[in-house]
Amino acid sequence: MGDPKGKKKSKAPAVLLILLLAVVGTVAAGYFKPDLPVIGPLVSGFFEKGAAGMDKSGVYKVTITKVVLDPQEFKKGETIDVQVKIIVTNLEGKTETVWDSSKFGDNLREAGENELAVNFMETPIEISWESGYQISVEVWDYKGTNKRLARFATAAKDKEFGLSGTKTLTLLDGENTRNPRVGGTNQIVFEAKRTADLPPKE
Repeated sequence: MGDPKGKKKSKAPAVLLILLLAVVGTVAAGYFKPDLPVIGPLVSGFFEKGAAGMDKSGVYKVTITKVVLDPQEFKKGETIDVQVKIIVTNLEGKTETVWDSSKFGDNLREAGENELAVNFMETPIEISWESGYQISVEVWDYKGTNKRLARFATAAKDKEFGLSGTKTLTLLDGENTRNPRVGGTNQIVFEAKRTADLPPKE
């Protein structure tokens, strides 16, 4: 027997599908034909804003709030002058040392039971960055014979500025990396804020 109440199928799905197709068609028309009246400028403006929102390029103010080295990596009683260099490699492969903490004076620490920690809160760094740039942050001992102790490096493929938050340092022995006595005990902490757009390229 048939349904005595004579139920009717809802037309809502069909209506929604028609509306969806209309919206997609309108967006496609505005995207591929930006000169269309009203629709073209609206759609192209929307996509331009979206692209701008994804672009993280700019000038960044960076503060190194802490550098921590594990004292077990040194002889007990050894004095270390903990310094940091920041080197930027641009899209053409040109490298530039944009910051060297040693110009602000010594940071002498003696290896013992406690962590070897310094900070550079009073000397923020300004770095111009865009996707494709690579940044290398090197930790040095400038006591006696200058020696590079550790490094943190961003990748050229990074889409966001890499000097933010806590990063684990890679220990170095000359040009080679080496394993720490205890993993994760050698760290550098950054605070970063985007302060401006990059100047227009000539």
